[in-house]
Amino acid sequence: MGKLIRVAGVVLAAILIVLVAAVFLLDPDDYRDEIAARASTVLGREVQLQGPIELKLFPWLALDLQDVIVGNPPDFGDAPELARIGTATASVRLWPLLRGELEIGTVTMGEASFAVVTNARGRSNLEGLFADEPSPESDAPADLSGLVLGRVQLREVGLERLDQQSGERLVVQIDSLDLDPFRAGETVPLRLRARLADPDGGAMASLRFDGALRVAGDLTRMELLDWEGQFELPEAGINGRAEGGLDLRLGETPQRLIAERLGVTMTLADQALEFHLREPMELRLDAPPAGDLPAAELIVAGQGLDLAGSFTLSDPPSARLAVSGPRLDLRPLQVAGNGREDPAAGKGEVDFSALIGPSLDFDLDLDELILGEGLVLTEVSSRARLRDGRLELEPGDARPFGGVFAGSVRVDFTTTPPRTRIHPRLSGIQAEQVALLVGDAAPLRGLGDLELDVGFSGFAPADILASLDGTGSFSLDDGALLGVDLRRLIDEQLTVESLANVNQAFGGETPFRRLSGRVQAESGVVSLPDLELDAADFGASGQGQLDFADGRVAYRLDLRLGEALVERLPGRLARATGGVIPLAIAGPLTRPVVSVDLVAIAEGALQRELQQRLFDRMRSGEEDEQQPEREGDGDREASEPQRRERTSETLLRSLRERREREREPPPDDAPEESPEERSEDSPEDPPERRAGISTAA
Repeated sequence: MGKLIRVAGVVLAAILIVLVAAVFLLDPDDYRDEIAARASTVLGREVQLQGPIELKLFPWLALDLQDVIVGNPPDFGDAPELARIGTATASVRLWPLLRGELEIGTVTMGEASFAVVTNARGRSNLEGLFADEPSPESDAPADLSGLVLGRVQLREVGLERLDQQSGERLVVQIDSLDLDPFRAGETVPLRLRARLADPDGGAMASLRFDGALRVAGDLTRMELLDWEGQFELPEAGINGRAEGGLDLRLGETPQRLIAERLGVTMTLADQALEFHLREPMELRLDAPPAGDLPAAELIVAGQGLDLAGSFTLSDPPSARLAVSGPRLDLRPLQVAGNGREDPAAGKGEVDFSALIGPSLDFDLDLDELILGEGLVLTEVSSRARLRDGRLELEPGDARPFGGVFAGSVRVDFTTTPPRTRIHPRLSGIQAEQVALLVGDAAPLRGLGDLELDVGFSGFAPADILASLDGTGSFSLDDGALLGVDLRRLIDEQLTVESLANVNQAFGGETPFRRLSGRVQAESGVVSLPDLELDAADFGASGQGQLDFADGRVAYRLDLRLGEALVERLPGRLARATGGVIPLAIAGPLTRPVVSVDLVAIAEGALQRELQQRLFDRMRSGEEDEQQPEREGDGDREASEPQRRERTSETLLRSLRERREREREPPPDDAPEESPEERSEDSPEDPPERRAGISTAA
């Protein structure tokens, strides 16, 4: 036995002497070509060893490499190489290796880059990798129980994805990755610092991750425990942190990723958003991956909402969500309300391209939804869907402005800027709240119905007003025109003062029993082509415009006075107007200026006087003439109202023809009229004087 021990010792000593001699007497650089050729055969790619090679023996069998290049297949042109490694070190402990155990020491890599390239034919440079490696003869489960791995360190390692067809390029830069010594089934600390870079190298996102890794010996389960991450997206103005635990079940069919705990807090445009799982979320790693979100909480500007749904990570992705809660106020999220300049303002447009691909269906149930100042929806229950960049909202029920809303909303994100089309039908609404949506001052109030079909571009108030177009109708009861008091005009001006002096702002309001009309909008200007107003003792009809962009109003109204008010007018004014006063209302929305259209009064008086004289003349002529009845003639003599109607029509037609002739410019060679020819209708006499009236009340 002693001899055997001595022989074994001699043999072992001889082996050590040979290994030491191999390290100190042999230069690995002498076998550079053989090592590169063997590596090329295993990988199926050309491997170049351009830097020095160092081999160390005790207590670790260590290999140091520098400047290693792994190429692409022949048809990838000038695409970046599959791998380019600046420095790499790997070591194996010698004594456990002699016992048949694998104990790997520190593994380091630095200044390296890896590129996954898809060429113009749709082929990847990963196809055929390890092609000559023999496939395993059995499906025996993996066994990592005997593996001991030392520290893993990566420094300045880049991962690039390039599509030569589309030109799309994505670069992930790992600044550092540190994994403490690893043993299967044990918890191992893990630290990662990484960046997402644009093609020019600028940072698009950054990540700091600290946690712990635990891997089962048979590779059926991997866990990230008690991890915490910090992230930032500079261009979007987003930064935040996340924490939780992830469990990857590789031994199940299908494989599953379970988020036992997950909490995300981030800041967007100075507003805090939070997401917290209330129950574990599961992702099934099928083709495509799909998952369920049984219960979660979303906190927006301090307001809690309940979330539930499902999702599929297909191409494009899709999801179905249910959102519910007591209240959601969107005003804090509006850029104009938080004191920050719109980050997209300097770039001209916001990029909504991320909304063009995904497919989204969601149900919204809220007790109160505040979209903006004065726009409050209560008891909201709606269904919406996003398809091909087009959002469709079909509210099942909502109560805005104190009334009931029904209708539809369409937003097209495929246009720049997005185009919105709304078709609301509102009943029992407060008109003042609707008017405040497009301006700081409301021109009227009242309770009634409104139906619109309008469209606009963009989401900023200025953009909406500049592009607003469409039609609609309205009918309001028991309300008031704001900014002008027509009753005060009647009491203080029409019955006392000279009409020519009526050119002032009366302020106040004009109560009405009913106000109706149509709405036409174009480029932010709202036209009311046929207004009808019914007040207690007077009425009005006409047309007008509301320019919300400039905050101004312009109306043309015929004020129809009731009998009691007509009796209060001076006799001459009552005869000249017939109780109808034409008004012009123009100026700021909050305090427009009212004036009387004297020319219209004079023309009306002249027409009435001429009509009456012509009628009297025709009537007297008819009384003098004798009209014998013809035998067999079944026609009866026209009644008095019919004759008056025909007479009026004839007179009005002749007056219109005369006014058209007067508006035509005289020819250049027309002879100048003599004073006698001008005496009958001298232009020096205003129409109101020829009509026998004065501008005095």
